[in-house]
Amino acid sequence: MGQQSALASARHDLMNTHFYNLLADFCDGLADRRPLGVAVSGGSDSLGMLYGLVQMIGPGRVVALTVDHGLRAASADEARYVKSLCRRIGVRHQTLDWEGDKPQTGVQAAARTARYHLLGQAAQQLGLAAVLTGHTRDDQHETLAMRRARGLTDVAPGLAGIPHASLFDGRMWVLRPLLQVQRTEIRSFLTTAGVTWIDDPSNCDLRYERVRVRTEIQGNPAQPLDLDAQRAITERWRLARAAAEQIDTHCRIDADRTVRIRMHADSADDAVTAAITALIDVFGGASRPLDRRGKTTLEAFVCGDSGQSAITVGRAVLRRNGAELAMRRERRGLENCVIPAGANADWDGRFRVRNLDRVSPLMVSAGLSQGVLPLFGRDYGQGSKTWGLQEQVIGGFCADALIGRYSRILPVYEVPLAQAIARLLGARQFPECPWDNSGDFKTNVR
Repeated sequence: MGQQSALASARHDLMNTHFYNLLADFCDGLADRRPLGVAVSGGSDSLGMLYGLVQMIGPGRVVALTVDHGLRAASADEARYVKSLCRRIGVRHQTLDWEGDKPQTGVQAAARTARYHLLGQAAQQLGLAAVLTGHTRDDQHETLAMRRARGLTDVAPGLAGIPHASLFDGRMWVLRPLLQVQRTEIRSFLTTAGVTWIDDPSNCDLRYERVRVRTEIQGNPAQPLDLDAQRAITERWRLARAAAEQIDTHCRIDADRTVRIRMHADSADDAVTAAITALIDVFGGASRPLDRRGKTTLEAFVCGDSGQSAITVGRAVLRRNGAELAMRRERRGLENCVIPAGANADWDGRFRVRNLDRVSPLMVSAGLSQGVLPLFGRDYGQGSKTWGLQEQVIGGFCADALIGRYSRILPVYEVPLAQAIARLLGARQFPECPWDNSGDFKTNVR
């Protein structure tokens, strides 16, 4: 009875807050009415979002997901604590375990990748509209402080900060409705509701950059997005749309996946460069984006200032022939891989291959085509057989083109550009974001 009374009091207090108004706008703006997953670690931010959503839309439309990384002895107990809280308020809960060996270095990055992979699996199995995370204005403040410390210019894409939505693995939208809410407001709501949160000791570990930055900016409260960040967001929308138009209008693709880009005198230089940079990411398949040197080389080549007829950047070869550029994968750094029966793997950063055979492994290597398409084969002991990309049914495999890093993480600002590349490849379109919170920025795009 005491818990219910506290929740009723918290609901009354919540209705008069900025926190409430943002959650209400979020719920009203959702285009998908399926249940929502909430990534709940037991910290104040995720618990506040969970309890706030339950007050808004009821427990039946919410599923709490807790990832147990197994990196601390207390993590299993923390997951059980979250489960007990969910049971009290009638919310379905699942604990997702990160199993297997853990890396000795880069633990935070590996844990983040594992977390989103596990959340994606759960979202697909449970038929969720999206998964929500409890990133707050404080997290945004820290992120922007870290990026500015790295010397980003005012127009750098990174100054857009944490996006309000991102698509992971081409299948799961992660939504962040609390990016404009301060942590103190969330904790006030939880205190009124009588809910105790867990403080992760890693949040005090100065080995991590974010913790050091958080310590440095203490006493400097997180403010709403400043003009630089707002301009960066608006610029990302504008450039993505302009680059998408370039691809839709001036690009075509040959059967061997050589891309041909018609240079048009009326095209804006930044839109052309953005389109070509994205295409290099897709058709080069490199694990990292172009560095500053690569971008400078590309810009000079696109503008015709380099005096070169061909360059190689990001594992892609670009050749100029009058007003047309031709792009294809260079023939260096190509590797063979063997995919066990029933398994899947990414080849060359450009194709996601599934071996549908339950007995025979599938070998993938580079073919001889100019665009460097994959060649698939099986060794049957007394002989081998090979197939091309168009013979997937006969060969017992599926090979889907990857849209560069967009197939792994797609910020909502980049969706128009990613969709244009998918159209160029004849690939499946990315699912639309179920929450559009970008109207103010889109309307400023010229």
